[in-house]
Amino acid sequence: MRQFASSRFRLWNLPYPAKLIYTFFCGLSLLAILSSLLLYEDLVGPSLRSGHVLRVDRYYGKDPGPAPTVAPPSADPAGGPQIALPEEDAAPSLTMAMPYRKLLEVTHFHLFTIPVFVLILTHLFLMTESSLLSHMVWISMAWLSALLHIVAPWLIRFGTTKLSLLFPLSGAGLFASCLWLTVYPVWVMWRGKPTPTPVQHGSRKQEIAPPFSD
Repeated sequence: MRQFASSRFRLWNLPYPAKLIYTFFCGLSLLAILSSLLLYEDLVGPSLRSGHVLRVDRYYGKDPGPAPTVAPPSADPAGGPQIALPEEDAAPSLTMAMPYRKLLEVTHFHLFTIPVFVLILTHLFLMTESSLLSHMVWISMAWLSALLHIVAPWLIRFGTTKLSLLFPLSGAGLFASCLWLTVYPVWVMWRGKPTPTPVQHGSRKQEIAPPFSD
């Protein structure tokens, strides 16, 4: 934790064992992001086809209740054999609404995992040489997208169908921000200390660098 405590610490100063730890964490994080994308496409996809927002609304909307039961056809009064003929058209695929209990369990799980995941990624990004504006933009985008992605199913369920677009938009924002917060710190970590330009090198006054500084 002393690396995080130093305001001038940068990722390229990490020892190699620490670099391996963070690299494996970011690598598995990329797999987690990919698996989330595949799961999303399996639930309400494909995203690039028409009707995507409607499928999101059907999945996270209110449960319409059990489907009405259809009585089986009565036997032939003449007692003769019945011939089962194949249907001409295949039945359309249905999107079942998520029950309230399952939505509550998924939200409970996400509230304990997503904040920790975003917290680690944003802390790694803080140790890069990016500007203050870049830090504010990417960190805010990650946290706001994560918050909106967690509450979007509830807004769809108890709100209006017009809010269904919030779920794919927040998912896209979370995907883009977490992808950048994962890849860029690893590149900075193994790239090494950047060479300062002559202007920066000449304007910097000589001073005693604190531990774990650049």
